[in-house]
Order: sequence, then structure tokens, then C-alpha cells
Amino acid sequence: MAYHLCLSVQTKRKTINYIEVPIMALVRYKRPNYRHLSKSVNELMDEFFEPINAQITNNFTPRVDVRENEQEFEFLLELPGVRKEDIQIELEEDVLNVSGERKALVETKETNVHRMEQFYGSFQRSFHLPQGLDKESIVAQYQDGILRLTIKKHEKAIKKQIEIH
Repeated sequence: MAYHLCLSVQTKRKTINYIEVPIMALVRYKRPNYRHLSKSVNELMDEFFEPINAQITNNFTPRVDVRENEQEFEFLLELPGVRKEDIQIELEEDVLNVSGERKALVETKETNVHRMEQFYGSFQRSFHLPQGLDKESIVAQYQDGILRLTIKKHEKAIKKQIEIH
């Protein structure tokens, strides 16, 4: 439905008695969706300050995969750039602790660093082991930056299929 406004206008040369001016109808206000903009700004800020945060914290947390099959538990830790000699593995009661240090490369004075995203420093991960594991059977292997810890299950904890007679 359109509304019109009628006016009488007088100029020096002539008088115009009738002018129709359309009036805009009311439209429901829709709030703009700025979520995508907010998310983009947050990602930009995180990307901008991430190298500074990395330098301030001076440590990193290695990623880990924990797997289980019928005979054993397996922990796979990503430790790129960490030497085998710089890793310590300890078991205290039911807690498995893996710690170590990733040492920074020696920089020369004529090198200009424009961006630094790699983490250096000490790390530690702790895992509460479930019941039914043979804690004396822990085997640690380190190859290509992956630390593999394997812990066998006790024979009592292994699921057995019972045959029906």
C-alpha cells in the first residue's frame, strides 16, 4: 500500500497546485549478521599474535594419539626435531610422564628472522594409565620424530571368547 503526499508549490513564473510524492512504507528491521566478521577479526588477531605468544611461553605441547587393541595400549607422540637423548620417560604408580626439551637452532648474527612459528623449550605430557596393564612391559621406540610407547595388557584383562558346549 503506497501513500502519497499532495503539495501546492508557487514559483515566480507559475503555480503548481498538485505534486504527488510517494511516501515509503514501513519495513521490518533486520539486524545485520556480523558473526563472520567477528570470526575473521579473531582469526586475524590470533595469527598476528601467535608468534609473540610462542616466544613468550617458550615451550610446546607435543600431539599424541592413544590407541588400544586387544593385547596392548599404544601412545604415539609427535616430537619433530627432538633428539632421542633429550626425552625422559618415567612411570610413577599409574601415571606415565613423558618430558624433554626441543633445543633452538644456533642463529648467526647476520641472519634476519622475519617470522618464527616453531616452538622450542621444554615439554611434558602425563597420562593416567587404566587398570589391567602390565607396567613392566613398557617398550619405547623413537623413529622419524615419533615416540611410540607400547604397554601390554595383563592376560586377565584381555577379553576372551568363551565357547559354548
